[in-house]
Amino acid sequence: MNSKKSFLGIDGTRGMVLAALVAALYVVVTTVLAAFSFGVVQVRLSEMFNHLASFNKRYIAAVTLGVFIANVIASPLGILDIATGTLQTLLALLVMYGLSRVVHNRIAQMALNTVVAVFFMCMIAWEIAIVAKTAFWPTFWANWLSIGIGECVSMIVGGILVFLLSLKT
Repeated sequence: MNSKKSFLGIDGTRGMVLAALVAALYVVVTTVLAAFSFGVVQVRLSEMFNHLASFNKRYIAAVTLGVFIANVIASPLGILDIATGTLQTLLALLVMYGLSRVVHNRIAQMALNTVVAVFFMCMIAWEIAIVAKTAFWPTFWANWLSIGIGECVSMIVGGILVFLLSLKT
């Protein structure tokens, strides 16, 4: 009988260490590159870790935790960004994970992950449009465009790296 219990896809010490490592890497990359990771124009290179949700559901919890901690440490928007950014990440990663159960080609998964990530940036654009206290819709669309472009760059670069690394294993 198998007595292993899985919590959020994290089973055993190895799974916990891998999840903790990814969460820590997300925090380090985001905070070290904080000038590029926050604001209206952002290229958060740590978003490349979103692709890991296609490999194992443990990374949904890991990346979500990493986003939460990075936003607590470095976000200039405070509690709103902590809540919105964490929820946005969780929802996007759940969609990515679900799609990866249907689409089995790794390149197609990376492409879909990129589209999903850019789409969910609408939540961050909404957040910034509210905080900006300017005309909502022009601010929202301009932010979604600029943040979406940054997210697209991060996810494409990350997708290439994650794909190439996945070939090594």
